[in-house]
Amino acid sequence: MQETRPILKLTLLFFLALSCANPHYVTEEDRDIKDISGECGYFFSSEKICLKTEWITKPTESSFGVLSLTFVDSVDQTRFIDPLQEPFIHLWMPSMGHGSSPVTMERVDVGRYRAKDVFFIMTGEWDVHYQLKSGSHVVEEKIQKVLI
Repeated sequence: MQETRPILKLTLLFFLALSCANPHYVTEEDRDIKDISGECGYFFSSEKICLKTEWITKPTESSFGVLSLTFVDSVDQTRFIDPLQEPFIHLWMPSMGHGSSPVTMERVDVGRYRAKDVFFIMTGEWDVHYQLKSGSHVVEEKIQKVLI
């Protein structure tokens, strides 16, 4: 019985070594960080408004990004509207089960916001959760997939 324990330990170590995550290095050509525009961008049905986003500074694996958010009336998209609920951004990496540092949101003008400190702490696939919140309760959210 004692002789099988070292073999069992070695076998376990072997499988643990093989199961470690392989890093996925993303080249600049692979990186997928898009602006969200189109006819309406993201439609928030709870307020009947559209959200359009544009990267002022695209984030990289080592630098912070800055994102412009514009909320407009879904019928008259030339009319800027502040959402009734608080706009919020939450960064999440589903494959690893963790988020990133908090994003700083500031109101620039009616219907126009700037998200600063957008930072993805490691390369890979991320979800950007655009949320309308009432306190800590998420009223509605839209999710954008990005590859860093």
